[in-house]
Amino acid sequence: MTPVPLELPLRPAEAAEVANLIFDHAEGKPLSGDVRNRLAARAAALKLQTISPYFGSLERDPVHHSVYYLAIDASTRNPLTFPLLLHIALAAAPTSGIYHHPLLIGRMRRPNGSEMVINAIPFGPHARQNVEIFAARINPAFYPGPQGARTTITVEEGYPAAFDTFHAIQKRTGKNFAALAGDYHAAMHAAIRAGWRSAYTVGQAGYPLGPPANLDGREGFSRYVVVLSATGAGLDQAEKVYQQIRNARAALKIARGFDLELDAAGPMTPQCLRSALESMKERGHLPQLVCPGPVAEKDLDEMASTSRYFQITLSFRYRGEPGETVRAIAKAMAGRLDYRVRNAAEAAFVAEHLL
Repeated sequence: MTPVPLELPLRPAEAAEVANLIFDHAEGKPLSGDVRNRLAARAAALKLQTISPYFGSLERDPVHHSVYYLAIDASTRNPLTFPLLLHIALAAAPTSGIYHHPLLIGRMRRPNGSEMVINAIPFGPHARQNVEIFAARINPAFYPGPQGARTTITVEEGYPAAFDTFHAIQKRTGKNFAALAGDYHAAMHAAIRAGWRSAYTVGQAGYPLGPPANLDGREGFSRYVVVLSATGAGLDQAEKVYQQIRNARAALKIARGFDLELDAAGPMTPQCLRSALESMKERGHLPQLVCPGPVAEKDLDEMASTSRYFQITLSFRYRGEPGETVRAIAKAMAGRLDYRVRNAAEAAFVAEHLL
């Protein structure tokens, strides 16, 4: 356990209030969305000044059920904030075997006389190992997964706002459009804090044509984008990259599935799309997605027909086109597509016209 520093990043008394709330209303019950929502509503009445809890993230230890983990922002000196993970346990519970050397916030007595211990662990988007451990050891539901047959909107920046948008869409319509691109651990960190346990995918923005020596920490992505021209040489490179990804993930014993997306360097014609997919199918490495670049409206139906024949998803980049264009693309694709946008505002606009 890490010794207590002279100045803690939060007030221990406020951490105790949050811990008491959790023990009072979650102990001995299944941790459901309703329980987490009730805790969030009750916490709003506490008027916390140094803690901003994210109750959507609340999880039990998978072995010791009186041990809880909660993502928070802590701040004793505004505007500085420290993203942390609280480890909350009854004193009788064993020390956490998941996170080592946590920061001791305090040992406090509950109103009923039992003692509890509260520790804190760094848990920002750049605390990559701690974010990875949360998904690997506490709840694998937070790992991103392959696309499947879902229609998705891939957001490239502003992940917390993106999950707010995805939550609002799902609550209103029942549709899950969640997908992100860019920083894998930052995306997963945002999913944990948002309490997003539904399916979502995380991909990177692009991949070099030549296979690299390693994936440089990108092994956990659920979507890999290979940028290529629709030529035989480009497809050869795509196949090499695909093998590199498989080998790197196998070496790390990552058994989760992933998608391969081909991103055309320039606009693809329907003929180029069919030719590229036929070639990749012959090689035994048919991609799950293809971004054909801007598609003329007259070619939409043929592109959609080809994508259905090969059972792949077409991906489109939002470039500020009007809602009518988004609707036309969605109609032609029969609701199976991916739309890549920059931020949550664009995601909300595109979603409005996909529905």
